[in-house]
Amino acid sequence: FNDASKGDFIPEQLDLEILGRLYYSAIRHNEKYLEEVGLTPDHGGFTALLALCCAVSSTQISIARMRKDGAKFESAISNHFNGITAPGCRFLFSQRHGIASAQKSGRSTRLIVAFSSLGNGLVRHEFGGSLAKINNQLYGDGIFDVLFVADPSQSWYQKCSNGSFYGFEEYEQRIRVASKPYDQVSLVGDSMGGSGALLFSHLATESVVAFSPQVDLDGDVHVSRYDMTTDIREGFRERLLRSVDEATTKRVSIIVHRGVEKDDVRHTDRLMSHISANASESVAGHVKIIEHADCDHHQIAVHLKRKGQLATILRHNLF
Repeated sequence: FNDASKGDFIPEQLDLEILGRLYYSAIRHNEKYLEEVGLTPDHGGFTALLALCCAVSSTQISIARMRKDGAKFESAISNHFNGITAPGCRFLFSQRHGIASAQKSGRSTRLIVAFSSLGNGLVRHEFGGSLAKINNQLYGDGIFDVLFVADPSQSWYQKCSNGSFYGFEEYEQRIRVASKPYDQVSLVGDSMGGSGALLFSHLATESVVAFSPQVDLDGDVHVSRYDMTTDIREGFRERLLRSVDEATTKRVSIIVHRGVEKDDVRHTDRLMSHISANASESVAGHVKIIEHADCDHHQIAVHLKRKGQLATILRHNLF
């Protein structure tokens, strides 16, 4: 597992190795249940067991207790299959992030909230390396704390810790409370995390930086949850756009980076179409789309990291 203070993103091969270990530990702990229903103690058997449990708890004839237990079951699976070591998985607070312990005196006045993407299938806290680098560059001139926020349910921050679809309310409440002591609050995220940064942009006071965010989840290839219904996806889009409206009214700067991949262009077009139709010219000027023509795929943040530009862009855009 990664230390959030050291890296931004993890190589896919490492995640595949850890995923294998997570499957192994889950199978070992569920051998008696696999045997009980006649399934083999391997990847195929365990996956079939998960499918059976999900099917039983989600049918219309399921009793209320089974549906409630099904939500707990789904939450437990999400809490197990991720690359996060922080208790509770979803939140990790890092005081004066990346600064040596001996120098961590006094309270910061700035908070960066960093939202996680899907990663390579294992959700992790992200942007830790670049934010630590920036903090060390700023040392003595307004360094900041970081609140890492993750969604191991891979639901675009729609599912909460008990497995129900009250994620927005839970995440908003936790972020709002964590942000209260700070004079300046900025948000950042990539892909699903970029969507999270826009979704909660109304909580920012300074800036929001989103890399290749999804604005309209309908038809997006990255959204694979069968229970993300049309109503949930529409509710997500409407809440995200409302949050952006609230943020721009407060003169919060919103900067979106993307490449030229077709779906990423669609999402930013949807965002700017809403801004153009609903905001005054002065407010609309607080939203900026930056296209990187040399990136023809979705992973723009990884692309910028490889070019050695990510930390510089974050420093210029967040402050």
